[in-house]
Amino acid sequence: MLYNKNMGNSRYGDVSQQPGPSPIPVLQYISHSKYEQDWLSQVHSHPFTELAFIVNGNGMLLLESKQYSVSGGALVIVPPNRQHTEISSTQNPLEYYFLGVKNFIIENTRDGTDRADAGFCPVVELSGSRSIFSDIFSDIFKEMKIRPLGYELVVQGLLLKLSGLIIRKTGWKLSFAKTEEMSRGCAVIKEYIDNHYADKISLDDLAEISCISKYHLIHEFSRYIGMPPIEYQLKRRIQESKYLLTSTEMSVADVAFSLGFSSIGHFSRRFKQEVLCSPLQFRKQSRVNGTIS
Repeated sequence: MLYNKNMGNSRYGDVSQQPGPSPIPVLQYISHSKYEQDWLSQVHSHPFTELAFIVNGNGMLLLESKQYSVSGGALVIVPPNRQHTEISSTQNPLEYYFLGVKNFIIENTRDGTDRADAGFCPVVELSGSRSIFSDIFSDIFKEMKIRPLGYELVVQGLLLKLSGLIIRKTGWKLSFAKTEEMSRGCAVIKEYIDNHYADKISLDDLAEISCISKYHLIHEFSRYIGMPPIEYQLKRRIQESKYLLTSTEMSVADVAFSLGFSSIGHFSRRFKQEVLCSPLQFRKQSRVNGTIS
């Protein structure tokens, strides 16, 4: 073959021959928020992964039984079906982009449990990579807001680029497998507990509501949520108590009884088991961190 010795020519393989993810991540929504005193933060969960880029401010992420400080320039990753909420500093309010993505799973959190022992932390400090992540979130938001011709392909490309950069930044293994959604019966039970966690609930009640046998209900619910329904109810109570302790002036006793605990002692014991400190210690530490008081 003839070629020009003076020609500069670099070629690096064929991407089409490399294994690719199937299916691909799918954008559910993207939003831009800033705390302005009227922001009511509520504990919630989603059947898909949420990714957030903190633009400015300081605050706290409450994720299941743990709390994490967040500040401008950080990336936050919340796996599917995980109870969480954000609490903003009043002195330095949070501003962030939030996007929901289906078919995006961090392998060591596939079961929905907290796997800090597996090296997962939901808050990723971006340091020198801050601007490129900021641009991606901003560009996705603009594309979805204006929706110019071809925006679907542009957004899909930005999602894939974001996924690759997360892998590069963290070293985590991501899966683009189809997000497994809960059965209708489990979804009904989860919604019922989310709305009635302060009430006295038995397995018999839940079995009647869902029309599923108690044994099957425990098995299926644990499969999707990572714990039996009554344990999930307890965690929801503890999660809500953390929010009340941080964002209101309610006494420990008022918090305990408002959430359905039979005594202050019972509440304090279970809180310490989950959070590894007492309710008062948690409130004090939260205020030291400058979150809503």
